[in-house]
Amino acid sequence: MNNRSKMDIVKSMLDDAPINIEAIIRSLGQEVVKDADLPADISGQIKKLPDGRYELSSSAGEHYYRQRFSLAHELGHYILHNSLIGAGLDDNTKYRSTSEGNYYNTAIELAHERQANSFAASVLMPEKLVRKAIDEANGDVSLSDLYRKFQVSASAMNWRLRNLGLTKYVKGAG
Repeated sequence: MNNRSKMDIVKSMLDDAPINIEAIIRSLGQEVVKDADLPADISGQIKKLPDGRYELSSSAGEHYYRQRFSLAHELGHYILHNSLIGAGLDDNTKYRSTSEGNYYNTAIELAHERQANSFAASVLMPEKLVRKAIDEANGDVSLSDLYRKFQVSASAMNWRLRNLGLTKYVKGAG
């Protein structure tokens, strides 16, 4: 499956908040492990399975909303950086490839991590759905309303609002 068809599948599943990130990963034929027993300080992991598919994992030690972002981040690596994954990669709590886990991957650079973060934000908080949520609130929406609706952290939602130029429409954003 090429990246274009992978993105078509992803885009077809971005109709309602919260986005079902696990269903997206599974629809791409990959495995999901929430609440994974990952090494300390590892938020997410992607590893190649013997059959050539990948297992995308999020740490059991983290809040559910953070786990969702970690899975979306790893999905970003799967789609955007497939040729660099090799046997796998671990991302620490700052979403950086790290030697602390099982899959230290020096091919993944800071620019790749930023791309995976941007991908995760656009999948979990699609611009059209964020704008729709703000519009439907008729000027009476808070940061906490939005991050709960999209099931992401307050920090992730605030960054997304900033990047979309929408903080002025949301109480508590900035």
